[in-house]
Amino acid sequence: MSELKPEADYKSPLRKLVKFFEQSRNKWKEKYLQAKRTVKRLSNRVRYFSVRKEQWKNKANAAEKELKQLRLRSKNQQKELEQLKKKPALVERNKPLEPFEIVPFHHRYSIGQIMLDLSLVLLASNSLRGTSRGLEIILKFFQLESPVPSWYTARFWLLRLGYYKLTTPKEYAGDWIWIVDHTIQLGSEKCLVILGVRICHLPPSGTCLTHDCLEPITLVPLKKSTGEIVFEQLEKSIEKTGIPREIIGDYGSDLKAGIERFCQAHPETDYIHDIKHKTALLLKKELENHEAWMNFTRLAAQTKLEIQQTSLAFLSPPALRVNHVT
Repeated sequence: MSELKPEADYKSPLRKLVKFFEQSRNKWKEKYLQAKRTVKRLSNRVRYFSVRKEQWKNKANAAEKELKQLRLRSKNQQKELEQLKKKPALVERNKPLEPFEIVPFHHRYSIGQIMLDLSLVLLASNSLRGTSRGLEIILKFFQLESPVPSWYTARFWLLRLGYYKLTTPKEYAGDWIWIVDHTIQLGSEKCLVILGVRICHLPPSGTCLTHDCLEPITLVPLKKSTGEIVFEQLEKSIEKTGIPREIIGDYGSDLKAGIERFCQAHPETDYIHDIKHKTALLLKKELENHEAWMNFTRLAAQTKLEIQQTSLAFLSPPALRVNHVT
């Protein structure tokens, strides 16, 4: 520490001088520490930017290599395109196979396989197991190197398609026709099914109504069915399509009670007995006690048992339902 000048050179007393020089020293010390911190911070930033510079340099080199590869690939594709332009017949022939080259996200099989599999089930009315085998034959015939989905996979596709059809919003209109029935009960549950078609979408006169014409509206699993339950489900279905113009169903006790109550609540709706069950009832009333009919059904059943394991099996009569109407 430098020596102080003689006291005669300062007008202030020594105690004030000591305090003044102490404060001055502290100020310079704080400035020094602050400058030291600034230098350290700047050094860290220089080191950080040096590292980042190296990283960006590596990224730029990688991007440049990728760009070269893309340019090379683009050049090769351009050559292939020029070759394909010289062979238009080959391009046209390969167009139908394009769906087999597109695989949806999170899927193993192509769109072409899914569409073909579902078409074989829905349009050709094949079983799921038979469809899987048929698809394998088709893929081999067209020499498509694609895996063949199992019948269980096709079942999942069919369930997803059915779920989409069931949950997709329906047109809200006043000309809907509902077809109401129960599925055949297996186990402790059965399903109440409501299918619908608008009058304006009915097929032309002389043609039959097909599954493609119908929209699934409601599918409810039930352990028991009563008129009250059927009525409640019909009321809930109004939210999807509006009040229907007609309801078609058989005269089963639970369905009849629920539909008649619905028609009372909505007078604009008519209840129509479907022709299949109506005809069955008339035939049952006419033939159930007729001796010739009973002999015929007995002989038909006996014939079915005798020829079902022979070359005449294709002539087997259909099996009769014991209680085909309720």
